[in-house]
Amino acid sequence: MDLYFLDAQFEPVTGAVDVCSSVVWSERYFENGSFTLHFPKELLPSVYDAVYVRTGVENGRIKCGRIEYVITDDEEESGGCEMGGRLLESLLDDRILAGKGCCTGTLTEAVCAAVSDNLRDCGVVLGDSVFIDDAVSLTYEWDTLSEWLYSVLRPFGASYRIELDPDRNVPVFRIVRGLDRSSGVGDSLTDHYNTWQAVFSTSFGNISSIRFERDTSGQKNVVYVEGSDGTTVTVDESGGGPKREMYKLVSDVKPADFADTASYTGALQMRGEEILANYTEVFHIAAETDAGVSPKYGVDYALGDICDVADHALGLTFGMRLTAVDDVTENGTRTLYPSFGEELRQVRRLIGGRRY
Repeated sequence: MDLYFLDAQFEPVTGAVDVCSSVVWSERYFENGSFTLHFPKELLPSVYDAVYVRTGVENGRIKCGRIEYVITDDEEESGGCEMGGRLLESLLDDRILAGKGCCTGTLTEAVCAAVSDNLRDCGVVLGDSVFIDDAVSLTYEWDTLSEWLYSVLRPFGASYRIELDPDRNVPVFRIVRGLDRSSGVGDSLTDHYNTWQAVFSTSFGNISSIRFERDTSGQKNVVYVEGSDGTTVTVDESGGGPKREMYKLVSDVKPADFADTASYTGALQMRGEEILANYTEVFHIAAETDAGVSPKYGVDYALGDICDVADHALGLTFGMRLTAVDDVTENGTRTLYPSFGEELRQVRRLIGGRRY
């Protein structure tokens, strides 16, 4: 895999580099992704001052990350250097939503306005976002922009992406929401449908291994949200089943910040939905697939899409959201590790004698 090391303006400091013994791009839907490179120590002087690293253009996309650490070790099989960092979504970790306030309108309008007002010359520009027309009142109080974005978008099955534009050579922000590529189209949480189905199954042979996990220990489906003046709103997502309740005081949501009572209680409702999104019943399926098999990542399905995942030996079939992809190239062999649902814990995979 050819890589390009870049300066702070995203201009190359080297030509194409293809001496890495391993390259791992770990993309995530509801959190910042990361990358890890291993290469011979002889390369380090020419890339030591680089700020970013990127791939070439593949399926119209560039993977790009900000370099955050370098480690040298003569005992490393790679020849002595490990370099890593996080993907470009982490640029918004450096920005704070200044002050206290509330963004209203459709979800897309409110979120894009908040991002536009708080970029403050970090180099990111706004691109075309998926339009989500749900009316919202989104409060903030000196929140980190990236954390706030994941929190307010998650209840709608949406997230954000920052990618390097191959034509303009600038990082572009977009709100994204995955397509429903499962066989149960029309029954999922998203209203974006696509006729092409993405099916992963051990019986089809397009995944070579599968691991299924389920955890209900942290699930909550009812929250009592109390605003600063004592007004309490109940958000119930139990669907008529057994209730698992919790309480949350959100003193930053104040009636004085809203034009009327309906807007105020709407903001409390929205905060409750954000809270419950972090206390769901956890399903997680981790798989392994060759990068060349169908469906192809980046062509037939993408991060955030809802796909069919089946293991007939276990008798399990789910329509699940793709929330993580580890794209691993080691010694010329490329393998994908897609994960569906929610990760129960940090998964450490042993590949070629090295842990990622």
